[in-house]
Order: sequence, then C-alpha cells, then structure tokens
Amino acid sequence: MESESRYVPMGLGPSGVAGFVGMAERGPTDVPTRVTSYEEFLSLFGEPPLEGYLGPAIQGFFLNGGRACYVLRIAHQVSRSGEETAAKAAHNLLTETGAPSLRVESMNPGLWANRVRISVERPDPRVSTLLTLDLRAGDTSAVIKSTHGLMQGSIIRLRDKEGEVYRTLTDLSGKTISWSEDQPLERPFDSGAPTWIEPLEFDLNVQWGAQRERYRYLSMSPSSGAYFERVINERSELVRVLDARDELPAHERTPAVQAELTLSGGLDGAYTVTPDDFIGANIGPEERYGIAAFEAVDEVDLLVAPDLAWALAHSGGFRSEADVHVVQEAMVSQCERLKTRVAIMDFPEPANIKHASQWRLHFDSAFAAFYFPWVATEHQGQQRLVPPSGHVCGIIARCDGAMGPYRAPANEEIEGIFDVGVDLRDNDIARLNDEGVNCLKGFARRGIRVWGARTTSSDPMWRFLNVRRVMNTVISSVERGLQWTVFETNTPLLWKTLTRQVTSFLMDLWREGYFQGRTPEEAFFVKCDEETNPEEIRDVGVVVIECGIAPVRPAEFISFKVEAEIDEVGGGG
Repeated sequence: MESESRYVPMGLGPSGVAGFVGMAERGPTDVPTRVTSYEEFLSLFGEPPLEGYLGPAIQGFFLNGGRACYVLRIAHQVSRSGEETAAKAAHNLLTETGAPSLRVESMNPGLWANRVRISVERPDPRVSTLLTLDLRAGDTSAVIKSTHGLMQGSIIRLRDKEGEVYRTLTDLSGKTISWSEDQPLERPFDSGAPTWIEPLEFDLNVQWGAQRERYRYLSMSPSSGAYFERVINERSELVRVLDARDELPAHERTPAVQAELTLSGGLDGAYTVTPDDFIGANIGPEERYGIAAFEAVDEVDLLVAPDLAWALAHSGGFRSEADVHVVQEAMVSQCERLKTRVAIMDFPEPANIKHASQWRLHFDSAFAAFYFPWVATEHQGQQRLVPPSGHVCGIIARCDGAMGPYRAPANEEIEGIFDVGVDLRDNDIARLNDEGVNCLKGFARRGIRVWGARTTSSDPMWRFLNVRRVMNTVISSVERGLQWTVFETNTPLLWKTLTRQVTSFLMDLWREGYFQGRTPEEAFFVKCDEETNPEEIRDVGVVVIECGIAPVRPAEFISFKVEAEIDEVGGGG
C-alpha cells in the first residue's frame, strides 16, 4: 500500500503557452524567457529597429487572450566567413596609473548597447574615523573610535601627515579591526597625530535612455560584501562587469575617476542570421540555442517563428525559400519527437493563394498547422502586413482558458487587426481547407475570424488541430503525473494503482467534455497488467500503460435543405 500513498491526483498542466523565436532589439540570446504581458516583453527585449515580426506577433498573442509565452531571441553568433556576428558593447576602465581595472560589458549583444553610458566617481569618505591607540611597526590590528560603516573585506586607508597605507580587513570585533598577518605595518602611526581610517570606495553610474542605475560605495576587494562584481552583476539590468584581476594589490586596481563615456562595439547579428541560428541544437544544459532550446521548456505547447519571413527578405544568411522550409521542418520535427506541442506556421508569401497551396504540400504532419493570409495591423504607428501565427496562438490560448484544448480554435474573432492580406472567396476557402490550410475570413458585423482548425496531416484521424492538442495534453499530463512511479517495485499492485490513477484522470476529462461517448467505456480505456508488462519488459525496468481516447471533433460543415412550396395561381394558356 506504500506505493498508493506516494502519488497525488493527476491534473492538467498549463496549455496555450507559445514559444516564440525571432529577432529583438535587446534581451538574452538563446535563452527561453517567460513573459506574461506585451509590456513585459518590451521592457526585456525592446522594440526591434529592423521592422521584424516578433514584436507584432507577441502583441497579437496577448491581445487575443494569451496569458504567458516564452521568447527566445536569436542572433548570428558564429562567423564562418568573416560575416557580422552579434557582439556586446564594452569599455575597459583603467586605474590612475593606467593599469587595467575592470571591464564593463552590455548585458547582451546589440546596437542598443552602443547607447549605454557609464561614469566613475570617487565619493567623499562616508566613514572617516580616528585611531584611538598608537600603532607600532609590525602590528596587524588597530583600535579605532568607531567601526560603523566598515565590514569584513573593506579596503581601508590609514592616513596621517606623513602619508598613507592600505589594508584589507579580515575581522572586526568591537572597536578593533584586523588585517592579514602577512601585511604587518611598515611604520608606526600616532593616535594623536591624528591618524584617520577611511574605506576606499568608488561609485559607478550606468544610463540607457531614461533608465538609470547608480551603484555607490563599491569595493575592489572580492571578500567584501560591496565587491563591485557581486553587487552590479546581481542587480543591473543593463551591464555586466568583470574584474581585470591584475597582479596589483586590490587598492591599486580601483578605477580612476571617469567622466561619462559611451560603450562601443555592440552589433545585432540580425542581417546575417542563418537557418542554423534558428534551428540551433540541444547539446546539454549549457549548450542549448535556437529552437532546440525549447526542448527543455516543458510548459511550451505551441511553437512559433514569425521572423522567418523577415529573415528571408533581409538576412544574407537566407538564400531562398528552401531555408525557410528547413527551419519549419525542424519545428515540426521537435513537435513530433516530444508529442507535447504543435507548430503554428506562417507562409513566406503574405497573400499568394497558389503559393500557399504549393507550400503546404511540403508537410504531412499532425503536429503542424498553417494559417493564411497575413493580417493587417498597426504597429509603432505604422500599418503593415504581419504573419498571423502570434494572433492565432492567442486565440488558441483564449479557447483553452474558456473551455479547454478540446475546443477547436476556430470561428473566433481576431483582435488587433483591421484587414487581411487578401479577401478569400468561398471557393478559395473550401479548396484551401481541403488542403489543410486554415483561412482567415472577414464577416460583416462579425469581424475577421479564424475559419478552420486543420493540421497538415493526410491521416483523417489527425485532421483536426484540437484532436492533436487533446492527445498532447493527455500525454504531457500523464507523463508528469506518473513521475512518482520511478524506482517503485514493478508488481501487479503498482499496475492496479496506475490503472486507477489514470482512469480517474480520464474520467474527469470525459465529464468536462474532452471525449466522445455516452459512457466512459465508449470514451476511453486504460490497460496496465501482465499482458502490457511481460517479463522481458519488467526485466529492463519499464512499466507500460496502454490508453485510448476518443476526442471530440469539430462540426466543420452544417448542411441544411430548403424546400419551397409553389402554389400555381391562375391558368396558363
């Protein structure tokens, strides 16, 4: 019975969470970053100066009901033939003697960073206390009037009329300060001279546009709580700093006062982005980039790359539409392999019906869906056509929130647009729908709506997007809910427990309307017994559960018949 007490009831995880891939003005590169509003996206990634489609897609996602998404900024970062790559802006600060002190780098690559301004100030000593007992040559501690404002690791300056020396504090006890026994004083200091004790500190100011950061009373000592690397790198949203770690003592590495200057050398690496930059790789926790980085984000169940069309038109790394096809194939391949997400894809051409029909033929998968045509929206005060994938993902999230993934994301009005790239006729829509292309159609007094819920699969069983997504949801929920079984004893008791757990979960979904069938037996089945787990399966440490479900399917066509009864009036002659 111990195994039964270990598990908790299964439940549905989040759905309608899109993973967006594209170019941005700034922000982390190749790191899926969760955002919950368009405003948060702008604060993290800025406004792309290159008129890309990532910003409008994410704005459309939230306008249409999206609640959370992940954004992955890509850039060209590895040069193969001398082409431009993304680079951070930077500046090396020097000491008063011209020795290396520290390096300031922008938080992430991009032209944006060439507008980051920095300055260094030497503040008046905020702590200036007196020696209360005389010091002799060879001493490694001192009694002072007050230790207020000092801390372990502080670099202090002992100053009298004959000169000054510097030490790094290793201990404070009452009014006694101590430093390393390897650094005894070379000469005495007289308490009546007087002798002053002050910390050696500096301020660093950082500014980008209206965003200002000021870091006061920083120390060059790594053992100090005010060590500049630790303080700035934990708090700054604009820069990272690196200690030059020269062989000089810490007090001699303090940066000289520096009037305001601007970082330089930042590059976007956008106009040279390649299909490989989009596709990326998942080599390990420290080596994930591109679309492949989303393999480590379980929450994502929609995959979107709205900037592919921009790359085709503007990047020297995209030579033809074949490069777009390669990236979209990688998106679909990831979805097929994980079986927990689908790719929502755009056509390279905004409004070419014939091209859309031909492009769709490149794909035959239940894990992908196309939407046509592009949509007209206003972004940054300009009207333009943008790919519809971001808006569609928002609608999918809206339907998930209102009912669940079993609700087909169709016949829903698209918010945030005022037109489509081309007005489709009914026969165009019928033909494209038969080919597995979901259309966007305008209706008088009903707005522009998604008119279709098809995948690109030729298999009738997987024709509808909501059927595929229900299956994805069940798979991901069961996988997550059965993590407790790892290392359990693989016996009939475990099989019965698993059967009850999964059956209870599917029963709840059936009651909510996820499955067809008037009875649970018609809606689903769960099997976990000796037949599904023969000895050879158990010997390799595997437990197998067989499940089957009957998802609901949308009513795509409503047929009706009109009969008119004609009364003959009068006679004919």
